[in-house]
Amino acid sequence: MRRQPVLFTAALMVLAWTAVPLLAQSSSSTATSQTPVQPPATTDATQAPDQQPPATTDATQAPDQQPPAATGPTQAPDQQPPGAASPQAPGQPAPTNPAGAQPPAQGRAAPQTPGVRTGSVKASDSVTVGGYGSLRYEANTLDKPKPSGFDFRRFVLTADATPNDRLQAYVEIEFERLAEIEVERGVDRSDEGVAFAEELEGGNGGEISMEQMWGQFKFGDPFSVRLGQILVPLGRFNINHDDDKWDIPRRTLVDRNVPVLPVKVAWTELGVGATGSKSVGKSGQLTYQGYLVNGAILDFTIEKVVEAEDGQSIQKLASEAAVVRGPVNGEQGVRAGTWRVGYSPTLTTDFGFSGYIGRYTPDFLEVDERITAFGADGLWKRGPFALEGEYIHTGFGDTDRVVNAFVDTVTGSTGIPPLAGARGTETEFAITNLTPSRYGFWLEGRYRFWRERWKDTFLGKGFDDPHLSAVVRYERVTLHNAIQEVAIENGEIERGDAETLRQERTTFALAYRPIQTVVFSVATEFNRRLEGPVLVFPRGFTERRYGTILAGLAFGF
Repeated sequence: MRRQPVLFTAALMVLAWTAVPLLAQSSSSTATSQTPVQPPATTDATQAPDQQPPATTDATQAPDQQPPAATGPTQAPDQQPPGAASPQAPGQPAPTNPAGAQPPAQGRAAPQTPGVRTGSVKASDSVTVGGYGSLRYEANTLDKPKPSGFDFRRFVLTADATPNDRLQAYVEIEFERLAEIEVERGVDRSDEGVAFAEELEGGNGGEISMEQMWGQFKFGDPFSVRLGQILVPLGRFNINHDDDKWDIPRRTLVDRNVPVLPVKVAWTELGVGATGSKSVGKSGQLTYQGYLVNGAILDFTIEKVVEAEDGQSIQKLASEAAVVRGPVNGEQGVRAGTWRVGYSPTLTTDFGFSGYIGRYTPDFLEVDERITAFGADGLWKRGPFALEGEYIHTGFGDTDRVVNAFVDTVTGSTGIPPLAGARGTETEFAITNLTPSRYGFWLEGRYRFWRERWKDTFLGKGFDDPHLSAVVRYERVTLHNAIQEVAIENGEIERGDAETLRQERTTFALAYRPIQTVVFSVATEFNRRLEGPVLVFPRGFTERRYGTILAGLAFGF
Protein backbone atom coordinates (compact mmCIF):
# COMPACT_ATOMS: atom_id res chain seq x y z
CA MET A 1 0.00 0.00 0.00
CA ARG A 2 2.98 2.35 -0.07
CA ARG A 3 2.03 3.67 -3.50
CA GLN A 4 -1.38 4.87 -2.37
CA PRO A 5 -0.31 8.22 -0.85
CA VAL A 6 1.51 9.01 -4.09
CA LEU A 7 -1.55 8.09 -6.15
CA PHE A 8 -3.85 10.20 -3.99
CA THR A 9 -1.46 13.17 -4.22
CA ALA A 10 -1.30 12.83 -8.00
CA ALA A 11 -5.09 12.63 -8.21
CA LEU A 12 -5.48 15.76 -6.13
CA MET A 13 -2.95 17.64 -8.29
CA VAL A 14 -4.93 16.69 -11.39
CA LEU A 15 -8.15 17.82 -9.72
CA ALA A 16 -6.61 21.16 -8.77
CA TRP A 17 -5.11 21.58 -12.25
CA THR A 18 -8.53 21.16 -13.85
CA ALA A 19 -10.57 23.03 -11.24
CA VAL A 20 -8.56 26.27 -11.07
CA PRO A 21 -9.02 27.23 -14.75
CA LEU A 22 -12.72 26.38 -14.48
CA LEU A 23 -13.07 28.59 -11.43
CA ALA A 24 -11.29 31.46 -13.16
CA GLN A 25 -13.44 31.05 -16.28
CA SER A 26 -16.63 30.88 -14.17
CA SER A 27 -15.68 33.98 -12.22
CA SER A 28 -14.86 36.00 -15.35
CA SER A 29 -18.03 34.96 -17.18
CA THR A 30 -20.18 35.84 -14.17
CA ALA A 31 -18.52 39.25 -13.87
CA THR A 32 -19.08 40.14 -17.55
CA SER A 33 -22.61 38.82 -17.87
CA GLN A 34 -24.11 39.91 -14.57
CA THR A 35 -26.57 42.83 -14.78
CA PRO A 36 -27.56 45.20 -11.97
CA VAL A 37 -31.23 44.26 -12.39
CA GLN A 38 -32.26 41.22 -10.36
CA PRO A 39 -33.78 38.54 -12.61
CA PRO A 40 -37.43 37.79 -11.95
CA ALA A 41 -36.64 34.09 -11.70
CA THR A 42 -35.29 34.46 -8.17
CA THR A 43 -38.79 34.80 -6.73
CA ASP A 44 -41.84 32.72 -7.31
CA ALA A 45 -45.11 34.57 -7.21
CA THR A 46 -47.02 31.47 -6.25
CA GLN A 47 -44.56 30.09 -3.69
CA ALA A 48 -44.91 30.78 0.00
CA PRO A 49 -41.86 32.47 1.57
CA ASP A 50 -41.06 29.48 3.73
CA GLN A 51 -41.91 26.85 1.15
CA GLN A 52 -39.19 24.34 0.29
CA PRO A 53 -38.07 24.57 -3.36
CA PRO A 54 -38.30 21.32 -5.28
CA ALA A 55 -34.52 20.89 -5.55
CA THR A 56 -34.05 21.23 -1.81
CA THR A 57 -34.22 18.35 0.63
CA ASP A 58 -34.88 18.25 4.32
CA ALA A 59 -31.89 18.83 6.58
CA THR A 60 -32.28 15.47 8.25
CA GLN A 61 -33.04 13.55 5.10
CA ALA A 62 -31.55 10.13 4.45
CA PRO A 63 -28.38 10.05 2.34
CA ASP A 64 -30.13 8.74 -0.71
CA GLN A 65 -32.42 11.77 -0.80
CA GLN A 66 -29.76 14.42 -0.15
CA PRO A 67 -28.23 16.39 -3.02
CA PRO A 68 -24.77 14.90 -3.22
CA ALA A 69 -22.92 18.19 -3.42
CA ALA A 70 -23.67 18.89 0.21
CA THR A 71 -21.23 17.51 2.72
CA GLY A 72 -23.71 18.03 5.49
CA PRO A 73 -27.46 18.70 5.45
CA THR A 74 -28.72 20.49 2.38
CA GLN A 75 -29.52 24.12 1.72
CA ALA A 76 -31.81 26.13 3.92
CA PRO A 77 -35.55 25.88 3.16
CA ASP A 78 -35.81 29.53 2.09
CA GLN A 79 -33.07 29.25 -0.54
CA GLN A 80 -34.43 29.53 -4.06
CA PRO A 81 -32.54 27.54 -6.69
CA PRO A 82 -31.12 29.85 -9.34
CA GLY A 83 -32.86 29.70 -12.63
CA ALA A 84 -36.26 28.77 -11.15
CA ALA A 85 -38.81 30.34 -13.48
CA SER A 86 -41.62 32.51 -12.21
CA PRO A 87 -45.00 31.26 -13.41
CA GLN A 88 -46.80 33.48 -15.93
CA ALA A 89 -50.08 34.96 -14.77
CA PRO A 90 -53.18 33.81 -16.69
CA GLY A 91 -53.87 36.00 -19.67
CA GLN A 92 -50.56 37.80 -19.46
CA PRO A 93 -48.93 38.25 -22.89
CA ALA A 94 -45.64 36.50 -23.46
CA PRO A 95 -42.57 38.73 -23.68
CA THR A 96 -41.62 39.76 -27.19
CA ASN A 97 -38.01 38.77 -26.64
CA PRO A 98 -37.98 35.64 -24.48
CA ALA A 99 -34.25 35.22 -24.85
CA GLY A 100 -33.61 38.70 -23.57
CA ALA A 101 -35.89 38.15 -20.58
CA GLN A 102 -33.96 35.13 -19.39
CA PRO A 103 -31.42 35.71 -16.61
CA PRO A 104 -27.82 34.75 -17.26
CA ALA A 105 -26.82 31.20 -16.33
CA GLN A 106 -25.68 31.16 -12.74
CA GLY A 107 -25.17 27.45 -12.04
CA ARG A 108 -26.42 25.63 -8.97
CA ALA A 109 -27.29 27.21 -5.64
CA ALA A 110 -24.62 27.02 -2.97
CA PRO A 111 -25.10 24.12 -0.52
CA GLN A 112 -25.84 24.76 3.09
CA THR A 113 -22.93 25.24 5.46
CA PRO A 114 -21.18 21.86 5.88
CA GLY A 115 -21.55 20.19 9.26
CA VAL A 116 -24.77 22.03 10.13
CA ARG A 117 -27.99 20.26 11.03
CA THR A 118 -30.96 22.57 10.53
CA GLY A 119 -33.29 22.11 13.49
CA SER A 120 -37.06 22.14 13.28
CA VAL A 121 -37.71 23.94 16.58
CA LYS A 122 -37.55 27.72 16.15
CA ALA A 123 -36.35 29.28 19.40
CA SER A 124 -36.27 32.83 18.01
CA ASP A 125 -36.05 34.64 14.70
CA SER A 126 -32.36 33.78 14.40
CA VAL A 127 -31.98 30.56 16.46
CA THR A 128 -33.21 27.05 15.68
CA VAL A 129 -32.85 23.99 17.89
CA GLY A 130 -32.66 20.41 16.67
CA GLY A 131 -31.14 17.04 17.37
CA TYR A 132 -31.37 13.30 16.90
CA GLY A 133 -31.32 10.11 18.92
CA SER A 134 -31.10 6.37 18.40
CA LEU A 135 -31.31 3.03 20.18
CA ARG A 136 -30.64 -0.52 19.07
CA TYR A 137 -31.29 -4.16 19.96
CA GLU A 138 -28.41 -6.55 19.26
CA ALA A 139 -27.73 -10.28 19.50
CA ASN A 140 -24.77 -12.23 18.07
CA THR A 141 -23.33 -15.72 17.76
CA LEU A 142 -19.94 -15.19 19.46
CA ASP A 143 -18.87 -17.73 22.09
CA LYS A 144 -18.80 -15.00 24.72
CA PRO A 145 -21.26 -12.53 23.26
CA LYS A 146 -22.36 -9.24 24.57
CA PRO A 147 -25.65 -10.09 26.31
CA SER A 148 -28.63 -9.63 24.04
CA GLY A 149 -30.39 -6.44 24.91
CA PHE A 150 -31.14 -2.83 24.11
CA ASP A 151 -28.42 -0.26 23.64
CA PHE A 152 -29.07 3.46 24.09
CA ARG A 153 -26.69 4.65 21.38
CA ARG A 154 -26.84 8.42 21.75
CA PHE A 155 -28.92 11.56 22.03
CA VAL A 156 -27.63 14.77 20.44
CA LEU A 157 -28.82 18.36 20.81
CA THR A 158 -27.97 21.09 18.30
CA ALA A 159 -28.43 24.85 18.17
CA ASP A 160 -27.89 27.00 15.08
CA ALA A 161 -27.76 30.80 15.42
CA THR A 162 -27.70 33.09 12.38
CA PRO A 163 -28.11 36.68 13.61
CA ASN A 164 -27.03 37.90 10.17
CA ASP A 165 -26.65 36.43 6.70
CA ARG A 166 -22.87 36.60 7.13
CA LEU A 167 -22.64 35.43 10.75
CA GLN A 168 -23.34 31.97 12.09
CA ALA A 169 -22.69 30.02 15.30
CA TYR A 170 -23.35 26.31 15.81
CA VAL A 171 -23.28 23.97 18.83
CA GLU A 172 -23.71 20.17 18.98
CA ILE A 173 -23.63 18.24 22.28
CA GLU A 174 -23.78 14.45 22.48
CA PHE A 175 -24.95 12.22 25.33
CA GLU A 176 -23.77 8.71 24.49
CA ARG A 177 -24.93 5.64 26.44
CA LEU A 178 -25.50 7.95 29.38
CA ALA A 179 -28.34 7.43 31.83
CA GLU A 180 -26.99 9.39 34.78
CA ILE A 181 -23.91 10.84 36.42
CA GLU A 182 -23.88 11.43 40.16
CA VAL A 183 -20.94 12.67 42.24
CA GLU A 184 -20.96 12.74 46.02
CA ARG A 185 -18.16 14.22 48.14
CA GLY A 186 -17.97 14.67 51.87
CA VAL A 187 -15.83 15.07 54.97
CA ASP A 188 -16.50 13.14 58.20
CA ARG A 189 -14.68 14.34 61.26
CA SER A 190 -14.74 12.43 64.56
CA ASP A 191 -12.69 12.03 67.75
CA GLU A 192 -10.56 9.40 66.01
CA GLY A 193 -9.70 11.63 63.06
CA VAL A 194 -11.11 12.79 59.73
CA ALA A 195 -12.27 10.94 56.61
CA PHE A 196 -12.53 12.36 53.09
CA ALA A 197 -14.88 10.47 50.78
CA GLU A 198 -15.79 10.70 47.11
CA GLU A 199 -18.33 8.59 45.23
CA LEU A 200 -18.99 8.56 41.50
CA GLU A 201 -21.99 6.81 40.00
CA GLY A 202 -22.81 6.34 36.33
CA GLY A 203 -23.47 3.79 33.61
CA ASN A 204 -20.74 1.85 31.86
CA GLY A 205 -19.52 3.52 28.67
CA GLY A 206 -21.40 6.75 29.29
CA GLU A 207 -20.02 9.89 27.68
CA ILE A 208 -20.81 13.57 27.26
CA SER A 209 -19.07 15.15 24.30
CA MET A 210 -18.91 18.59 22.71
CA GLU A 211 -18.99 17.45 19.10
CA GLN A 212 -19.13 20.89 17.52
CA MET A 213 -18.96 24.47 18.71
CA TRP A 214 -17.85 27.08 16.23
CA GLY A 215 -18.49 30.52 14.82
CA GLN A 216 -18.32 31.49 11.16
CA PHE A 217 -17.89 34.74 9.22
CA LYS A 218 -18.92 34.78 5.57
CA PHE A 219 -16.84 36.93 3.23
CA GLY A 220 -18.81 35.70 0.22
CA ASP A 221 -20.33 32.53 -1.25
CA PRO A 222 -16.93 31.06 -2.18
CA PHE A 223 -15.21 31.86 1.12
CA SER A 224 -16.13 31.73 4.84
CA VAL A 225 -13.84 31.55 7.87
CA ARG A 226 -14.72 29.12 10.69
CA LEU A 227 -13.18 29.01 14.18
CA GLY A 228 -13.92 26.51 16.95
CA GLN A 229 -14.53 22.80 17.52
CA ILE A 230 -14.85 21.43 13.98
CA LEU A 231 -15.65 18.07 12.41
CA VAL A 232 -12.52 16.78 10.67
CA PRO A 233 -13.48 16.48 6.96
CA LEU A 234 -11.70 13.16 6.36
CA GLY A 235 -14.00 11.01 4.24
CA ARG A 236 -17.75 11.54 4.00
CA PHE A 237 -19.09 9.64 7.02
CA ASN A 238 -17.45 11.77 9.71
CA ILE A 239 -19.05 14.96 8.37
CA ASN A 240 -22.43 13.30 7.78
CA HIS A 241 -22.75 10.87 10.69
CA ASP A 242 -26.19 11.64 12.15
CA ASP A 243 -27.90 8.33 12.93
CA ASP A 244 -31.27 9.26 11.40
CA LYS A 245 -29.63 9.79 8.00
CA TRP A 246 -28.59 6.14 7.69
CA ASP A 247 -30.69 3.03 7.19
CA ILE A 248 -28.42 0.57 9.05
CA PRO A 249 -28.45 0.76 12.87
CA ARG A 250 -24.66 0.47 13.20
CA ARG A 251 -21.86 2.72 12.01
CA THR A 252 -19.11 1.38 9.77
CA LEU A 253 -15.97 -0.57 10.66
CA VAL A 254 -13.85 2.05 8.87
CA ASP A 255 -15.22 5.03 10.74
CA ARG A 256 -16.29 3.73 14.15
CA ASN A 257 -15.81 0.11 15.16
CA VAL A 258 -12.12 -0.39 14.36
CA PRO A 259 -11.54 2.45 13.28
CA VAL A 260 -9.37 3.15 10.23
CA LEU A 261 -9.78 6.86 10.90
CA PRO A 262 -7.11 8.06 13.35
CA VAL A 263 -9.94 8.78 15.85
CA LYS A 264 -13.39 7.20 15.79
CA VAL A 265 -16.48 9.07 14.55
CA ALA A 266 -17.52 11.68 15.52
CA TRP A 267 -13.98 13.07 15.32
CA THR A 268 -13.69 16.77 16.08
CA GLU A 269 -10.72 19.07 16.57
CA LEU A 270 -10.22 22.64 17.74
CA GLY A 271 -8.93 24.94 15.02
CA VAL A 272 -9.53 27.55 12.35
CA GLY A 273 -10.00 27.37 8.60
CA ALA A 274 -12.05 28.17 5.53
CA THR A 275 -15.00 26.60 3.75
CA GLY A 276 -16.94 27.49 0.64
CA SER A 277 -18.35 26.48 -2.73
CA LYS A 278 -18.25 27.60 -6.34
CA SER A 279 -20.43 26.80 -9.32
CA VAL A 280 -18.56 25.21 -12.21
CA GLY A 281 -20.26 25.40 -15.57
CA LYS A 282 -24.03 25.05 -15.84
CA SER A 283 -24.62 22.24 -13.33
CA GLY A 284 -21.34 21.48 -11.57
CA GLN A 285 -20.32 22.56 -8.12
CA LEU A 286 -16.97 22.56 -6.34
CA THR A 287 -16.87 22.56 -2.52
CA TYR A 288 -13.92 22.73 -0.17
CA GLN A 289 -12.95 22.76 3.51
CA GLY A 290 -9.49 23.33 4.98
CA TYR A 291 -8.43 23.79 8.61
CA LEU A 292 -5.43 24.08 10.90
CA VAL A 293 -6.20 22.15 14.10
CA ASN A 294 -4.62 21.04 17.35
CA GLY A 295 -4.68 17.49 16.02
CA ALA A 296 -4.98 13.93 17.33
CA ILE A 297 -2.44 12.96 19.98
CA LEU A 298 -1.12 9.94 21.84
CA ASP A 299 -2.57 10.61 25.28
CA PHE A 300 -2.88 8.56 28.45
CA THR A 301 -5.68 7.56 30.81
CA ILE A 302 -5.50 6.19 34.35
CA GLU A 303 -7.49 3.06 35.12
CA LYS A 304 -8.23 1.81 38.63
CA VAL A 305 -9.13 -1.83 39.30
CA VAL A 306 -9.84 -3.62 42.59
CA GLU A 307 -9.50 -7.41 42.51
CA ALA A 308 -9.64 -10.35 44.88
CA GLU A 309 -6.80 -12.76 44.08
CA ASP A 310 -5.27 -15.67 46.06
CA GLY A 311 -7.08 -14.72 49.24
CA GLN A 312 -6.05 -11.07 49.21
CA SER A 313 -7.36 -7.83 47.76
CA ILE A 314 -5.29 -6.12 45.08
CA GLN A 315 -5.55 -2.58 43.81
CA LYS A 316 -4.29 -2.16 40.28
CA LEU A 317 -3.35 1.13 38.66
CA ALA A 318 -2.79 1.22 34.92
CA SER A 319 -1.67 4.07 32.67
CA GLU A 320 -2.71 3.38 29.07
CA ALA A 321 -1.68 5.54 26.12
CA ALA A 322 -3.67 5.60 22.88
CA VAL A 323 -4.39 8.00 20.03
CA VAL A 324 -7.33 10.30 20.86
CA ARG A 325 -8.64 13.61 19.60
CA GLY A 326 -6.55 16.64 20.42
CA PRO A 327 -6.68 18.70 23.61
CA VAL A 328 -8.75 21.87 23.85
CA ASN A 329 -6.61 23.69 26.44
CA GLY A 330 -3.91 24.71 23.97
CA GLU A 331 -1.09 22.94 25.79
CA GLN A 332 0.16 20.97 22.77
CA GLY A 333 -0.16 23.73 20.17
CA VAL A 334 -1.33 23.51 16.55
CA ARG A 335 0.02 20.28 15.10
CA ALA A 336 -2.11 19.27 12.12
CA GLY A 337 -3.94 20.26 8.97
CA THR A 338 -6.98 18.69 7.31
CA TRP A 339 -8.95 19.32 4.13
CA ARG A 340 -11.57 18.02 1.75
CA VAL A 341 -12.31 18.95 -1.87
CA GLY A 342 -15.58 17.77 -3.41
CA TYR A 343 -16.92 18.02 -6.93
CA SER A 344 -20.50 17.38 -7.97
CA PRO A 345 -20.99 17.47 -11.76
CA THR A 346 -24.76 16.91 -11.35
CA LEU A 347 -27.34 16.70 -8.57
CA THR A 348 -27.06 12.91 -8.66
CA THR A 349 -23.29 12.52 -8.57
CA ASP A 350 -20.68 13.60 -6.05
CA PHE A 351 -17.13 12.59 -5.25
CA GLY A 352 -14.48 13.95 -2.93
CA PHE A 353 -10.85 13.70 -1.89
CA SER A 354 -9.69 14.47 1.64
CA GLY A 355 -6.61 14.32 3.82
CA TYR A 356 -5.10 14.84 7.24
CA ILE A 357 -1.48 15.23 8.32
CA GLY A 358 -0.04 16.09 11.70
CA ARG A 359 2.26 15.07 14.53
CA TYR A 360 0.64 12.77 17.11
CA THR A 361 3.52 12.01 19.48
CA PRO A 362 3.51 14.12 22.68
CA ASP A 363 6.51 16.17 23.73
CA PHE A 364 7.42 13.89 26.64
CA LEU A 365 8.22 11.00 24.25
CA GLU A 366 10.88 13.07 22.45
CA VAL A 367 10.15 11.55 19.02
CA ASP A 368 8.44 13.19 16.08
CA GLU A 369 6.06 10.88 14.22
CA ARG A 370 3.10 11.93 12.12
CA ILE A 371 -0.30 10.67 11.08
CA THR A 372 -0.81 10.82 7.32
CA ALA A 373 -4.32 9.96 6.15
CA PHE A 374 -6.02 10.13 2.75
CA GLY A 375 -9.61 9.47 1.77
CA ALA A 376 -11.71 9.11 -1.36
CA ASP A 377 -15.49 8.97 -1.35
CA GLY A 378 -18.45 9.24 -3.68
CA LEU A 379 -22.21 9.08 -4.14
CA TRP A 380 -24.18 8.18 -7.28
CA LYS A 381 -27.95 8.14 -7.64
CA ARG A 382 -30.26 7.05 -10.42
CA GLY A 383 -33.99 6.99 -9.78
CA PRO A 384 -34.68 4.87 -6.67
CA PHE A 385 -31.12 3.49 -6.63
CA ALA A 386 -28.20 5.00 -4.75
CA LEU A 387 -24.60 3.84 -4.40
CA GLU A 388 -22.31 5.40 -1.80
CA GLY A 389 -18.84 4.55 -0.56
CA GLU A 390 -15.62 5.61 1.12
CA TYR A 391 -11.98 4.53 1.26
CA ILE A 392 -9.56 5.62 4.01
CA HIS A 393 -5.83 4.94 4.41
CA THR A 394 -4.02 6.03 7.58
CA GLY A 395 -0.31 5.77 8.37
CA PHE A 396 1.24 6.33 11.80
CA GLY A 397 4.89 6.61 10.78
CA ASP A 398 7.58 4.53 12.48
CA THR A 399 5.64 2.96 15.35
CA ASP A 400 8.73 1.05 16.55
CA ARG A 401 10.32 4.40 17.39
CA VAL A 402 7.19 5.40 19.29
CA VAL A 403 7.17 2.16 21.29
CA ASN A 404 10.89 2.39 22.09
CA ALA A 405 10.49 6.02 23.17
CA PHE A 406 7.58 5.01 25.42
CA VAL A 407 9.67 2.24 27.05
CA ASP A 408 12.63 4.62 27.51
CA THR A 409 10.36 7.21 29.10
CA VAL A 410 8.93 4.72 31.60
CA THR A 411 12.23 3.00 32.47
CA GLY A 412 14.16 6.27 32.73
CA SER A 413 17.93 6.59 32.58
CA THR A 414 18.47 3.19 34.22
CA GLY A 415 16.66 1.28 31.48
CA ILE A 416 15.23 -1.00 34.17
CA PRO A 417 11.43 -1.50 34.23
CA PRO A 418 9.74 -0.44 37.48
CA LEU A 419 9.46 -3.26 39.98
CA ALA A 420 6.26 -4.45 41.59
CA GLY A 421 4.71 -2.07 44.11
CA ALA A 422 3.84 -2.65 47.73
CA ARG A 423 1.98 -5.77 48.76
CA GLY A 424 -1.60 -5.59 47.57
CA THR A 425 -0.84 -3.19 44.74
CA GLU A 426 0.10 -3.57 41.09
CA THR A 427 1.04 -0.98 38.49
CA GLU A 428 1.08 -1.18 34.72
CA PHE A 429 2.17 1.14 31.91
CA ALA A 430 0.82 0.31 28.47
CA ILE A 431 0.55 1.67 24.96
CA THR A 432 -2.27 0.18 22.89
CA ASN A 433 -3.55 -0.29 19.34
CA LEU A 434 -0.59 1.02 17.33
CA THR A 435 -0.25 0.07 13.67
CA PRO A 436 2.18 1.42 11.07
CA SER A 437 -0.75 1.61 8.66
CA ARG A 438 -4.40 0.71 8.43
CA TYR A 439 -6.82 0.95 5.53
CA GLY A 440 -10.32 -0.02 4.58
CA PHE A 441 -13.45 0.81 2.64
CA TRP A 442 -17.21 0.48 2.72
CA LEU A 443 -19.67 0.41 -0.17
CA GLU A 444 -23.42 0.75 0.35
CA GLY A 445 -26.24 0.23 -2.14
CA ARG A 446 -29.79 1.38 -1.47
CA TYR A 447 -33.07 0.84 -3.28
CA ARG A 448 -36.06 2.94 -2.24
CA PHE A 449 -39.52 1.56 -2.99
CA TRP A 450 -43.21 2.01 -2.16
CA ARG A 451 -46.49 0.69 -3.52
CA GLU A 452 -49.57 2.89 -3.74
CA ARG A 453 -51.78 0.10 -2.37
CA TRP A 454 -49.82 0.28 0.91
CA LYS A 455 -51.08 3.83 1.49
CA ASP A 456 -54.15 2.60 3.42
CA THR A 457 -52.22 0.08 5.55
CA PHE A 458 -50.63 0.72 8.94
CA LEU A 459 -47.41 1.58 7.10
CA GLY A 460 -48.88 4.46 5.14
CA LYS A 461 -52.01 5.71 6.86
CA GLY A 462 -51.57 9.24 8.17
CA PHE A 463 -48.19 9.86 6.47
CA ASP A 464 -47.58 11.98 3.38
CA ASP A 465 -44.49 10.29 1.95
CA PRO A 466 -43.57 7.00 3.66
CA HIS A 467 -41.20 4.58 1.98
CA LEU A 468 -39.15 1.42 2.44
CA SER A 469 -35.47 0.93 1.57
CA ALA A 470 -33.54 -2.26 0.93
CA VAL A 471 -29.86 -1.81 1.82
CA VAL A 472 -26.68 -3.81 1.31
CA ARG A 473 -23.36 -2.68 2.77
CA TYR A 474 -19.99 -4.39 2.27
CA GLU A 475 -16.95 -3.42 4.39
CA ARG A 476 -13.34 -4.55 4.66
CA VAL A 477 -10.58 -3.31 6.97
CA THR A 478 -6.91 -4.19 7.36
CA LEU A 479 -4.54 -3.43 10.23
CA HIS A 480 -0.97 -3.87 9.02
CA ASN A 481 1.56 -5.19 11.59
CA ALA A 482 -0.77 -4.35 14.45
CA ILE A 483 0.44 -4.49 18.05
CA GLN A 484 -2.48 -4.69 20.44
CA GLU A 485 -0.47 -3.75 23.53
CA VAL A 486 3.02 -3.10 24.86
CA ALA A 487 2.92 -3.34 28.66
CA ILE A 488 5.43 -2.70 31.44
CA GLU A 489 4.35 -4.51 34.60
CA ASN A 490 6.06 -6.01 37.67
CA GLY A 491 9.56 -5.36 36.35
CA GLU A 492 8.91 -6.92 32.95
CA ILE A 493 8.29 -5.60 29.46
CA GLU A 494 5.65 -7.55 27.55
CA ARG A 495 5.27 -6.92 23.86
CA GLY A 496 2.99 -8.90 21.59
CA ASP A 497 3.96 -9.96 18.11
CA ALA A 498 3.11 -7.66 15.22
CA GLU A 499 0.31 -9.26 13.23
CA THR A 500 -1.67 -8.21 10.18
CA LEU A 501 -5.42 -8.44 10.84
CA ARG A 502 -8.09 -8.32 8.15
CA GLN A 503 -11.86 -8.61 8.46
CA GLU A 504 -14.90 -8.19 6.21
CA ARG A 505 -18.53 -7.54 7.05
CA THR A 506 -21.62 -7.79 4.87
CA THR A 507 -24.89 -6.28 6.09
CA PHE A 508 -28.41 -6.71 4.71
CA ALA A 509 -31.04 -4.32 6.03
CA LEU A 510 -34.62 -3.23 5.54
CA ALA A 511 -35.59 0.28 6.64
CA TYR A 512 -39.01 1.91 6.99
CA ARG A 513 -39.39 5.69 7.10
CA PRO A 514 -42.89 6.99 7.89
CA ILE A 515 -41.37 10.48 7.62
CA GLN A 516 -37.90 11.53 6.49
CA THR A 517 -36.52 12.07 9.99
CA VAL A 518 -37.66 8.78 11.57
CA VAL A 519 -36.33 5.35 10.56
CA PHE A 520 -37.12 1.86 11.87
CA SER A 521 -34.64 -0.73 10.64
CA VAL A 522 -33.70 -4.39 10.95
CA ALA A 523 -30.38 -5.80 9.78
CA THR A 524 -28.32 -8.96 9.65
CA GLU A 525 -24.51 -8.82 9.72
CA PHE A 526 -22.14 -11.52 8.50
CA ASN A 527 -18.56 -11.05 9.76
CA ARG A 528 -15.56 -13.06 8.57
CA ARG A 529 -11.93 -13.02 9.70
CA LEU A 530 -9.76 -13.03 6.58
CA GLU A 531 -6.26 -12.79 8.08
CA GLY A 532 -4.68 -12.91 11.52
CA PRO A 533 -5.37 -14.97 14.64
CA VAL A 534 -8.14 -12.72 16.06
CA LEU A 535 -10.98 -10.56 14.86
CA VAL A 536 -10.54 -6.85 14.34
CA PHE A 537 -14.04 -6.19 15.76
CA PRO A 538 -14.71 -7.11 18.43
CA ARG A 539 -10.96 -7.16 19.04
CA GLY A 540 -9.41 -10.31 20.45
CA PHE A 541 -12.09 -12.90 19.61
CA THR A 542 -10.80 -15.95 17.78
CA GLU A 543 -13.93 -16.94 15.83
CA ARG A 544 -13.50 -17.26 12.08
CA ARG A 545 -17.11 -16.19 11.42
CA TYR A 546 -20.00 -14.80 13.41
CA GLY A 547 -23.37 -13.25 12.77
CA THR A 548 -25.35 -10.44 14.34
CA ILE A 549 -29.01 -9.43 14.33
CA LEU A 550 -29.81 -5.75 14.80
CA ALA A 551 -33.03 -3.80 15.18
CA GLY A 552 -32.97 -0.07 15.61
CA LEU A 553 -34.84 3.20 15.81
CA ALA A 554 -33.39 6.62 14.95
CA PHE A 555 -35.22 9.92 14.96
CA GLY A 556 -34.39 13.54 14.27
CA PHE A 557 -36.00 16.91 14.78
